[in-house]
Amino acid sequence: MPPGTGPDFEAPAVVEMFPAHGSAVPGLDEDAYVRFDEPLGDPRSVARVIETSPAWLYEVNAGRRSVRIRPIDGWRPGVVYTLRIPPGLRDLLRNLTREPIEFLFTTGPEFFDTRTGGAVWDRETVRKVRDIAVQVMGADSIPYAAVTDTGGNFALQGLPVGDYWAFAFRDQNRNRTMERDFEPHDSGRVNLSDSSMVVQLELWLTSPDSTPPVLGSAEARDSLTLRLEFDDMLEPDAPLDAASVRVADGGTGEEWPVAEFVVGNLAVASLPADGVGPDSVADGVGPDSIPGERSLGDSQEFPPVQEERARPQRFVSVRLGRALVEGVYDVSADGFLNLRLLSGGGDTTLVYEPPPAIPEEDSVEDELDAEGEGVESTEEGADEEGER
Repeated sequence: MPPGTGPDFEAPAVVEMFPAHGSAVPGLDEDAYVRFDEPLGDPRSVARVIETSPAWLYEVNAGRRSVRIRPIDGWRPGVVYTLRIPPGLRDLLRNLTREPIEFLFTTGPEFFDTRTGGAVWDRETVRKVRDIAVQVMGADSIPYAAVTDTGGNFALQGLPVGDYWAFAFRDQNRNRTMERDFEPHDSGRVNLSDSSMVVQLELWLTSPDSTPPVLGSAEARDSLTLRLEFDDMLEPDAPLDAASVRVADGGTGEEWPVAEFVVGNLAVASLPADGVGPDSVADGVGPDSIPGERSLGDSQEFPPVQEERARPQRFVSVRLGRALVEGVYDVSADGFLNLRLLSGGGDTTLVYEPPPAIPEEDSVEDELDAEGEGVESTEEGADEEGER
């Protein structure tokens, strides 16, 4: 420490930023930059962690006290840009910033005060997930981008009024482009109808899957309850109106009545009548090529609240209307939906053997009495032997 100075416990602070946060700068032709009050400990790390929107290529030059950035293809007119340096930027004494450094501006004539945010969930674990890429695109195909934080939340500000599609995906190959063939993803529509609108989203990542679920095996939990195992996760919130289960005697063909069936356990399964919406990016990109639009609404609450959704399962529980008897049964299922809402089922064989009968109480007492008599006769024999 130089003589005459006190210890430094403060993280780097911003002293100048260009363009100013929330400003409109039509015709911008200079580098955007942020300048700090002290040297940075590792300027090169800024280029690795900085988050930019739209999701294009940028040139980042980090010096000791400043960071300069501009798109490789130059600033485009009428675009909202967001530049964000996550927390963790350090100075020479390793003091770390605790809050992100973010500034956004537009190269158009007007800046909008809209907010689009929400959360991204993993459909299999029903938990929020971090480091998930989110892109919001309108008719001009500009990929406004954000990344979910440690709590699984994201936010985009200043988007122009209009209709958009939001895409959330796990960017496994780090190319900032959704690969729907192998990357878990979800999507939904966003409508910003005025310049101060707030919209929240709930996006649920599901893995790509082009095959329907297939019934693998059937097991009798007792004489009235069956468990059907599938090769794929099933959607527990989907309606079961089109699903069916059939159980018949393998020899005579006589059918056993089916009282009820649910995805998961009978005791805790929930069957909402409204069901779920389909994934909007199953085939192609854009409103015209996306089947089964899911409405996200125009909620004014921000940040969002977790949806109540059941955890997916690989099995279906079935309750029969009549107890099984010993024998071989043909079991078939149809109309069950996986997480990609593909319908499937299949056929399998069930061998049912009733559990061993429990001995009646009288016979157990008789057996104990017989054992007792045997013990007494043995003791008498021992006494006679002792007398001899």
